[in-house]
Amino acid sequence: MKINNDKTIGVLGGGQLGKMLFEAGSPMNTKYVFLENTKNCPASLICNNQIVGSLQDENKIKELSEKSDVLTFEIEHVNVGALKKLESEGKQVIPRPSVLSIIQDKGLQKLYYQENNVPTLRFKNTTSSALAENIEAWPDENFVLKHRKGGYDGKGVQLLDKTEFNKLKENNDQGLLSDSGYVIEKLAKDAIEISVIVSVAQDGTTSSFEPCEMVFNPKSNLMDYLIAPSSLSDSINKECVKIAESAILQFQSPGLFAVELFVEKEGGIFVNEIAPRPHNSGHHTIESAVTSQYEQLNRILLNQPLGETSAITPAATCNIVGPENISGEYYIDKLNDILLTSGVYIHLYGKASTSPNRKLGHFTVLGKNREDVITKMEIVKQLLSIKSK
Repeated sequence: MKINNDKTIGVLGGGQLGKMLFEAGSPMNTKYVFLENTKNCPASLICNNQIVGSLQDENKIKELSEKSDVLTFEIEHVNVGALKKLESEGKQVIPRPSVLSIIQDKGLQKLYYQENNVPTLRFKNTTSSALAENIEAWPDENFVLKHRKGGYDGKGVQLLDKTEFNKLKENNDQGLLSDSGYVIEKLAKDAIEISVIVSVAQDGTTSSFEPCEMVFNPKSNLMDYLIAPSSLSDSINKECVKIAESAILQFQSPGLFAVELFVEKEGGIFVNEIAPRPHNSGHHTIESAVTSQYEQLNRILLNQPLGETSAITPAATCNIVGPENISGEYYIDKLNDILLTSGVYIHLYGKASTSPNRKLGHFTVLGKNREDVITKMEIVKQLLSIKSK
C-alpha cells in the first residue's frame, strides 16, 4: 500500500493551472506526470515527466493512467468517454467524469441547476435551426448567448440584443456558429460577479474559500481583476457560500470547484457557471490564504486532510494578457519598477509568444485593506506593459 504522498498524480493538460499545481506540490516532493500536445508548454517548466499527445486521444490517456495512481484535469476539453471507461475499470478520477460530462455542456449545466433547485438565471436551450425563432420569442430585448460546448476564456459567450443578433445572422457571422447548440440566458441586472472556491475531500469533508469579487473586461469577456474579500455584506457572502456548496454537493464527487455567481442589487443570487478545477478567481490564494487552491487540490488528490481556507490578508489579482496590437515574442516592460511596489507578486506562465487577449500571467497584490489593495493594483496596472522583443 502506497503512502499518500508517494502516489503519482496524472494530469490531463499542461497549461498554467498545471504549472501552479506542480509548484504547490514541490515542497512535499509530490510526483506528477501530465499529458499535453505541446512539448514546451507552461507545465513543462516545472515537470519533465510528460506524455506528448492530444487530450482527446484515448490511447494517450490510457498511457497516462498506467503511470498514475489518480487522475485529474486542468482543462475541461478532454475525452470524457475515455475517463469514464478508466473509472469503470477501477482508476480513480477526481473530479468524477460524470461531473465533467455536465460541465462540458453549458446546456446540461443549466438543467443540472434547475433539477437540483440551484438558483440560476432563466434560460432556454436551443439548436441552430431553432435559434432565431427562440430569440425572437425571448421576452427580453437583451440576453446572453452561449455556445453549449467548446467555449473558454470568454469565447463562445456574447452579450447581445435582438437587433445585434439579427445583424450578425444576416452577415453569417462566424461567432454564431456552433455544432453543439446554444443557451439563451437572461442578462443579470446590475450584478456583482462573485466566485466561491469549494473543496471536497475524498471523505466528503467540505471547505470553502471566502468569496472574491470579479470584474470583467467587457470587450474580451475575460476577468480583468478580482478583489478578496468581496464588497458584499457578511450575510450575502455567507449565502453565496451556502448556495455554492449546495450546488457542488449534488455532484457527489471529491474535487476542487470554482462556482461563479451573480449577486443582483435587488438581492437575487444566481449560479452562473462551475469550473471543476483550479480557477482564475483563486490565484490570489497562493499568497493571501493559509492554504492555496493548488495545495488544496493536491491534498484532495492524495487523500490528505483539507487545509485551512481562511484569508491572511486582503488581496487583488489582475490578469496579464496580450495587447491587441502585438503578436509573437514579448517581454514585460518596467518589471523592476513594478517589483519596487511592496506586496506585489508576479506570476508568468512561460508562454513563448503573445497574441491579443492571450493570458500570459497574473500579478497579485496584498494590502492592509481593500483601499490599499486597489491603490497598489492601479499602480501596477499603470506600469505594466507588454512589448515586442
